[in-house]
Amino acid sequence: MCPLLSPITRRALVSKVRICNQLKHEKDELIVWWYGGIVKNYRAESVPKVVVFFRKLDKNGNLGTFERRNIALTFLGLLRIGSIWKDGECKSEAVMPSEQKQIDVDFTRGAWKLVSPLQAAKSGAESPINQDDYPLPFSYDKNWLIDFPFANGKNLLIPCTEIFVRYYGCSEEVPRVLATYGWEEVNKRFYMPFDQPVTPNTWSIKLKSRMYNGDVVFLAHMKYDPYTALAAKSINAQIETSFLNKEPYTFIQAGPWFEGKAQVLVSGRLINKGKTFLALRILGGSEPQEAPIQRDRENPNKNDAPAGAELGNPTGGWPSRIIKKPPEIVDLTDDQEPDHGAASVEVEEPDFVVLGEPRVVIDVRRNKATNRPGKPRDGGDLKEFSSGEPHGGGKGVGFASIHAPAIMVSEGMLRDMWKALRYVKQKQPDLIKSIEWFTFETGFSSSEEPKLIGLQPFNEEESVETDVRNWLYLNVTEETPRGILISRIIAADKTIYIAEIQRRPRTKKDSAGNVVDTEESFKGLAFVLDEQSQFELWLGKLLSDVRHVRGIVQKLVAHCPGKAAAFKHSTAKGDGVPCETAVLNALKKVGVEAD
Repeated sequence: MCPLLSPITRRALVSKVRICNQLKHEKDELIVWWYGGIVKNYRAESVPKVVVFFRKLDKNGNLGTFERRNIALTFLGLLRIGSIWKDGECKSEAVMPSEQKQIDVDFTRGAWKLVSPLQAAKSGAESPINQDDYPLPFSYDKNWLIDFPFANGKNLLIPCTEIFVRYYGCSEEVPRVLATYGWEEVNKRFYMPFDQPVTPNTWSIKLKSRMYNGDVVFLAHMKYDPYTALAAKSINAQIETSFLNKEPYTFIQAGPWFEGKAQVLVSGRLINKGKTFLALRILGGSEPQEAPIQRDRENPNKNDAPAGAELGNPTGGWPSRIIKKPPEIVDLTDDQEPDHGAASVEVEEPDFVVLGEPRVVIDVRRNKATNRPGKPRDGGDLKEFSSGEPHGGGKGVGFASIHAPAIMVSEGMLRDMWKALRYVKQKQPDLIKSIEWFTFETGFSSSEEPKLIGLQPFNEEESVETDVRNWLYLNVTEETPRGILISRIIAADKTIYIAEIQRRPRTKKDSAGNVVDTEESFKGLAFVLDEQSQFELWLGKLLSDVRHVRGIVQKLVAHCPGKAAAFKHSTAKGDGVPCETAVLNALKKVGVEAD
C-alpha cells in the first residue's frame, strides 16, 4: 500500500521561496520523497549539499518515477518530505495518511538504536522499512534511522538527516557549520567569549551574530553538556572524514543530542503492518530541563538606550544590513555564495512546536547599546540569496538566513497562566519567592498540578436571568460548573493573588481560513489584601459575585478589601512561554515590577 495515495490528496500552500539551479526550470510536478547522503559542494564550498529524491507526479497526481537532485543542506527545512515543487516553487503539499502524532520517547543512551536497510540486509535481518509500505529509491538504502522501541512491541523510526536539520538548533546555520568546518572552527562560529556579569547557577553563553535566539538551548548544551558535545562532534567528524577520503556520499549517524524522557511531534505513516510509525517530518519536540541559560549576543538588542554617536559606523558582525522590503518570492541558490557586504533576508521554515516545559532563558540587558545596526537597504540589485559564507562581490547574491520559528502551543489560559507563573519564578527568583494554588479543601499547595475551585450553582428559588444562570456552567447540558484557579504569589515582600476563570472551548477561522480551536476570553484579576485574615472571606464573596457579572471581573475590583486590578492576557515577541507578559502585567498592576 503506497503511503501517499496515488493520486495524492493535497493542500494548497503559499510559495515563499524559489529554489534556483536544480528546480527553477523543472516543468513537471515533483514531490519530495526521501533524503540521501550529504555531498561536497565544489561550486560553493560553504554550502554542503544533500541528495534529495523526488517522485514525478502526472497531471492527475499519480506517483511516477524517482528523480534525484543535489540541493543545499540548508534548504531541507523548506523541502519537507511530501512538499510538491514545480518551477522551483512549492505551492502545495501532500496530506500524510497519519497527519500528526505526539509521542513520548526516551533519549537515554541504550534506549534507542541506529538502523538502516543496508545494515539489516548485511546482518540477515528484516529491513526496518518494507518496500511495499514505503518504496525507497534503493532497497538496500544506506541512510540511518533512529529506532525507538516501545513496550507494546511497536516502534518509532526517525531518519537521522531529519533530526539533524530540524532538532539541532532552530536555524539551518547550525547544521551548515557542523557539516562544513573542523571542530575548532565550529566553536569559533557559534560562540564569543562571555564578557558580562554571570548570573549564579546559570549556563552563560554569547552567540555569534548569525545564530538565532532559538539556537541557544542546543548551543548551550553543546558548550556545557559533554553528551551534546560528543553528539555534535561525532557528526562533524563523520562528514569531515568522509570529505577528506573523497567519499561521494556521507550517510550520517545522528542521534538525540540530550538524554532523558522527551516528546516529539511528528507526521508520517504506519508501516510494517501497523507496528512501526515512520516519521517523515519532525514538527516539534521537547527541550531538556537543566540550569537556566543566560543568553548574550554579538549583536545584542536588549538595551535600555541606543548607542551614542561616538561609536561611529555600524558594527556587530556581518551582515549588518537587512533588506527593507524583502521580495515576494526569494530566489535561493546553492551554487554561489553571498557577496561581501551584501544585505540579508530572513527565510522562515515551517514552525517548530516546543512541547512541554520550555527551557528558562535569561537575556543579558545593557543600560546602553554597544553597537549600532546597519541601515536597511533596498536590495533591488540582488538577484539571488545564498546561505553560505561571503565570497567575492558583484554577483548580485545576498545572504539568506533560514530558520524555523519556535512556537509554544497554548494549553488553555488557566494552564498557560500557571506554567507562566512557574517559569517567571525560575527565571527571576529574586522577584518571585514562592507560588501556590488554593482550594478550600486542601489549602495552599505548591504541587505542580493545580486544582480549581468549582463555582456553586444558583438555587432554583434564586431570581437569576437565564443567561447568568447558564454562564456558570462549563457545559450547560451536563451542568458542569466552571472552575476558578486561585494562585498566591510572594513577590517583593508582597502577597499577591491571581484569579483566573475556566473558559469554554470555541472554534474560529484563522487568517488562512482554517478552522482552529480556541476558547472564551476573560480578563484575569490580581489583588492584594490589607489584611491576610480577610482572604477566605473575600474569596467566598468573589466566587459568588463573579457568577452575577458573568466573569467580567473588572466590575468587582471596587469591592476588594485592598487593591485589585483586572488585567489583559497580553503577549510579547520575546515571551519564553505563553502568558509570560500577562503574568508580569498582572504583577505590575498591583505594584510589583520586574527588573
